[in-house]
Amino acid sequence: MPYVFDLDRLDRLAAEHCDAYRNADPYPHVVIDDFLDAAAASELARVFPKPGDPVAWDHYAAPGLEVKLGCGDETRFPPPIREAIYQMNGGPFVRFLEKLTGIDHLLPDPHLLGGGIHLTRQNGLLGIHADFNWHKKLEAHRRLNLLVYLTPDWRPEYGGALELWDTTGTRRVRHVEPIFNRAVVFSTRSDTFHGHPEPWTPADVNRQDRKSV
Repeated sequence: MPYVFDLDRLDRLAAEHCDAYRNADPYPHVVIDDFLDAAAASELARVFPKPGDPVAWDHYAAPGLEVKLGCGDETRFPPPIREAIYQMNGGPFVRFLEKLTGIDHLLPDPHLLGGGIHLTRQNGLLGIHADFNWHKKLEAHRRLNLLVYLTPDWRPEYGGALELWDTTGTRRVRHVEPIFNRAVVFSTRSDTFHGHPEPWTPADVNRQDRKSV
């Protein structure tokens, strides 16, 4: 099976964006469009589970703070999504992340703790927060967050944009629209505040993203 990404392009992207990643405001991050192979991204979007599908969704329902669905159980994923996750936890992709970020000795998380697939329905949101940065099972620090957006034909009126806030959590610095096949990579620290506090608006379209950490 071919990779869902282009290996040569990954190498170019790492070289092109490494300085921007490390010097970004408010903390190290980068936004890359057309991240996956176009056909692969379209297939992942096509098979992305719906709210009623039997994928053992975890329901997060804290009004005003976190309203979404998530699943980190790979046995419930459609095969194309499971294969994509395997590839993005594999050596070539991890080496890309190391070159991009300058962080050596990265380890993929086979448990997908905090990762996997996430889906936001109408009125769903994610308040501004900083992710936990210690993985108890691996006994290692969580260093990176990778989001790949898989909602085709996203429109500004849908809302749900990612917001990056300053390291005090008091001021928005960057607004990132969840455009289809856009990737966002950012550092996972106790002060890397982010979220999408603006609720998702459409009733007939879901905000779909694949998350690796």
